[in-house]
Amino acid sequence: MLLFLPFGATSGFVSVTIGYLAKQQGLGDAAIAGLVATNLLPHTFKFFWAPLPDTLLTRRRWYLIANVVSSLTLIVIGLVPVSPQTVGMLRTLIFTNSLAITFLGMAAEGLMATVVSADERGRAAGWLQAGNLGGSGIGGGLALFLAQRLGAQAAFTIVAVMLIGCSLGLIGIREPIRQARESLVAALRDVLRDLWDTIIRSRNGLLAMILCFLPIGSAAATGLFAAIAGRWSTSADSVALYTGLLAGLVSAAGCLAGGWLSDQMDRKRAYAVTGVFLAVIAIAMAVGPHNEVGYAAFTLAYQFGSGLAYGAFTGFVLEAIGRGAVATKYNALASLSNIPIWYMTEVDGRASEAWGPDVMLFVDAATEIAGVIVFLTIAWLLLRGVRQSQAAGVH
Repeated sequence: MLLFLPFGATSGFVSVTIGYLAKQQGLGDAAIAGLVATNLLPHTFKFFWAPLPDTLLTRRRWYLIANVVSSLTLIVIGLVPVSPQTVGMLRTLIFTNSLAITFLGMAAEGLMATVVSADERGRAAGWLQAGNLGGSGIGGGLALFLAQRLGAQAAFTIVAVMLIGCSLGLIGIREPIRQARESLVAALRDVLRDLWDTIIRSRNGLLAMILCFLPIGSAAATGLFAAIAGRWSTSADSVALYTGLLAGLVSAAGCLAGGWLSDQMDRKRAYAVTGVFLAVIAIAMAVGPHNEVGYAAFTLAYQFGSGLAYGAFTGFVLEAIGRGAVATKYNALASLSNIPIWYMTEVDGRASEAWGPDVMLFVDAATEIAGVIVFLTIAWLLLRGVRQSQAAGVH
């Protein structure tokens, strides 16, 4: 959890801190959603460089390098005033920071997958995603709280230094020694072969890959909670609390619950259940009271559902990838799973700007339910084909 905090905190800076400041400076919901989507963009195709942490250097070194680069980029972001004129520069810096943080995530995920036993992967996944969503809420909320009092530059600098300190979590972790390889080309060939055998040719891996394209558990509305807070008459400090500190704690608890749930039932089915939960909360927020109490209750419930989804997702991915080239295989699926988060953030932002936040929440809920229906249909067809093949073999 400690090692993964910077991974989540950087996204919290964009969705919570920059999102709220941008709204105060007159940026529309679509523009704010575009900044959030820019932060997600490198995560949608990070599998292209995922083999590097599996083949070069150690994962501990990758973590340290990525954490330093990411933290320095955050400090630079704090120097740029948020305004319509600086959107292009902010997009570039946010993209650079997000690119660096992908390597940090790969290093932490690779360490987890190689040192955690099979029967503890659900719990480990829960703690990992507790650091992700907990860091997003705490990092974004703390930065916004400090920015309101000290300015963005001081706020981002203070939190960046704190995130570098998360590297202390590497102490005591024994990274397994990798087998010597003939060359980088040979290493990459072995990694890609492992990816093909474990994900592409495996029914479990193929079904997991299909699920990653669907908007189930995307929880994209979280990227706009800070921007739409004014419609619920919620102040900056309250936004920092509800989408920051409390959201971090609640989503972290959701991650642990999602990891536990994935150990109690079929892990892919558990992930589908989280999508239904998020849809119910989104609808309730749209039709519920539009005041600070309603904002607090529904955003926190949605954040808990987001944690459920992330914990359950990581549980079934760890089940699908097994051992071997874990960073490549995990990030192949994790990258795909970020695609619906990216496009749903854009969709939600455009829906909110065109028709208001209530319609946006209905759109968000409808896509969750549609994704569950599509996934269950595909799973039924795939499993039916397996049963028919088995029956044919018996007879």
